[in-house]
Amino acid sequence: MKCISLLCVWIMIGFVHTDSNFTFTYDMAKQCKEHLSQHGYSYDTFYRVDDVDRRDIRSDPSIVFEMHLAILAASNGHILLSSVSRPDASDPVYEIVVGGGANKFTELRGNLKRNARASAKTVGILSPVNFRAFYIKITEDGLIEFGQEGEILPIISYQDMDPLTVRYFSFAAWNGVEAKFLYDCPIPLANGSNVTPSSQAVEKTPTGSELLKRSLLFNRDPNIPPSSKFTVNMGVKVTSITYDAFESKLSTGVSIVRKWTDDSMAWNPSKFNGTTYLTFRQGQIWTPTLSVFNSDTVNMLDAKNPELVTVVNSGEATLHMQTTIQSWCFDYMHTVTKWPRDEYICTIVIEPWELHNQIVLKQLDPLSDAMKGFTVIDEVIQNAWEVSTSQYIVNSTIWNKMYAFNDNDSMIYDRFVMNVGLKRRATAYNIVFYTPLLVLVTFVLLSFWSDRLNMKRVWFYGCCTVIICMGLCNIDFLVPSHSIPSIMILYVTVLGGVILALMVHVVLMTSLIARLCKTTLIQNLLMSQWFRTLFCLPPLKECQIYATIDECYSSQDDEDPGVVTRNGAIEEMQSDKIEYSESMELAEAIDKLMFIVYSVTFAVMLALHF
Repeated sequence: MKCISLLCVWIMIGFVHTDSNFTFTYDMAKQCKEHLSQHGYSYDTFYRVDDVDRRDIRSDPSIVFEMHLAILAASNGHILLSSVSRPDASDPVYEIVVGGGANKFTELRGNLKRNARASAKTVGILSPVNFRAFYIKITEDGLIEFGQEGEILPIISYQDMDPLTVRYFSFAAWNGVEAKFLYDCPIPLANGSNVTPSSQAVEKTPTGSELLKRSLLFNRDPNIPPSSKFTVNMGVKVTSITYDAFESKLSTGVSIVRKWTDDSMAWNPSKFNGTTYLTFRQGQIWTPTLSVFNSDTVNMLDAKNPELVTVVNSGEATLHMQTTIQSWCFDYMHTVTKWPRDEYICTIVIEPWELHNQIVLKQLDPLSDAMKGFTVIDEVIQNAWEVSTSQYIVNSTIWNKMYAFNDNDSMIYDRFVMNVGLKRRATAYNIVFYTPLLVLVTFVLLSFWSDRLNMKRVWFYGCCTVIICMGLCNIDFLVPSHSIPSIMILYVTVLGGVILALMVHVVLMTSLIARLCKTTLIQNLLMSQWFRTLFCLPPLKECQIYATIDECYSSQDDEDPGVVTRNGAIEEMQSDKIEYSESMELAEAIDKLMFIVYSVTFAVMLALHF
């Protein structure tokens, strides 16, 4: 069977090392043994070195240990040489990491996972499609060499002043990496012949917990729940929140703890050396899988890092999981929002993935030992949102009344509902959006007290219009398109007010308004006492022989012709730049009226926004 699998690999990809002239032939591979590493960075199987055999078959008399092997992996081919079987972290070993760091370096270590002795940069030394052949040589004086077959110089070499006697070796890979090793490959001798060493796998003596695992897992189907009706205690802790207002999608990082009891998994500790708990990989025993009712995809929740299931001797199992929930969150009731000071109430409904089991959910106390023991390691990430949560259980009867489906009779399980309140921390947004708004409003209101009927104000209004329009045109990538932020209404209102003030001011500067002011209606209005009092216009001096009010500002009797007197208190020199006329009086009244209307409008809209 081994030869057939090797032949298939040869037919598909070949065994030629592209970086050297050495050719790893199929005949060589047939004489090798195969080891497949699929359990990550764990040395599971150890092989015993035959001292007599190794002493007789060596390419050089000074070599005490020699190994020729080939590796097929994307990265991280780990080789362990030791004096004892299953060494711990304190035992001296020779650990060679080939293609570590995403296939970028090779390193020799003096202990498991630490104490580097020598290293070299080897980018692309391993390949997931081609076997790469290597050798390991250890001399009597402690010189350790690791290199590629066919190369004269080794990749790394190290002189150990107190060399180990290699009696065992093993292989491993990395989490998520599958590596295939060919070992006990032919050793080329000086006379031109080849010999193949023989190493035997060391049988691992099962411990009491391993014997207990075997008995519990014997004839057990991990896809069948403990019973048709059972209870699952569940607790959820929110660790991070991200809300995309453009897509109305909520991304919630959660830590979920599930506890349930399986009587068939209970045992008597006194019969198994006092073993009170066991750990199982997910998939070895049944675990309650979950899904999200209002998720953006129809799928079960996947853990970021699959953790072990802890089972105590009473049959109570506990599983901790970190995952990210993608769900929809949209406010259908309100079209106008207070963005960027927006708030949302989102609901996440977690339900069992199995359809035809009566699952009763119960909420774990957040202060319970189970929640504290697991969620204390879960880091809570703070971001732009202030988060408040509330959790409760909705039983299947109430849920089926709320959501009527054709298969309600089969969906007899409870739902875990979590309400998430979001409030944006909008300090940066406030500075960016409200500061220009307040500055624009302030300057627009102040403009009503500036010089009237001149082009300076026209240019000011024109510049404000251009600035607001440019801002509105470039802000669309920040504002959600499916809602109307009130901040945009404020900006549009200011823009409309500026355009209106611009149009009014331009109209007042035309000759048509000057002629209109000469009419009897406007003259009577401007000369009325209530109008002048309402708009705080200076009172007129009594004049009965002039046709218009502008002639009343000039005195031909007792006062100098170059002096204008208002109520006998204020004297102002007449000039070409300051000329009091019906148009000026009308413009002053309109400016004060617009100042009041604009101030009230802006104040009310800001109050409603906040």
